Amino acid sequence: MGNKIEEEEESEKNVEEIKYVKIEEEEVELDELERYVELLHRYLNEFISESSLREDVEYCFEKGRAIGAYNEDRLIGAVVGVQTPFFDKFHIAHIAIDEKYQDQGIGTELTERVIPEDKGASVHLNTDNPGIEKFYEKMGFQLTHKRLKKSVKESSEFKPSD
Repeated sequence: MGNKIEEEEESEKNVEEIKYVKIEEEEVELDELERYVELLHRYLNEFISESSLREDVEYCFEKGRAIGAYNEDRLIGAVVGVQTPFFDKFHIAHIAIDEKYQDQGIGTELTERVIPEDKGASVHLNTDNPGIEKFYEKMGFQLTHKRLKKSVKESSEFKPSD
């Protein structure tokens, strides 16, 4: 598969070099997709099943945007999202930062880089993750509405975001 990955400027965070890489084309190497799914699922597993997360990441890789933060060759942070035509906003689907690298501005940097310059952005928050609301509020996001959901899935593996 011939994916094109665009390396963006390097930033220094706590003496370590963090490189931000944007996935540019529809075709992505399977191992890169799996690296994103593994990192995101490690931190979001109580909110979304791995299969649903994989579908979301694949969709964002094909039709949206994905940016990873790397320390050397190790993926330490990832964000994926997609343009929502019915709201004319960019929707941030999932974000996660390796625990060792949290609170160093990497999540903020990823979020700022994934949102197209000419669009606003939206995000759905899980109510049982209180820290994430504060993260987005610090970046200027405002609570605009609440979303209620009723799933058709009747499974012990059901997660709030499935």
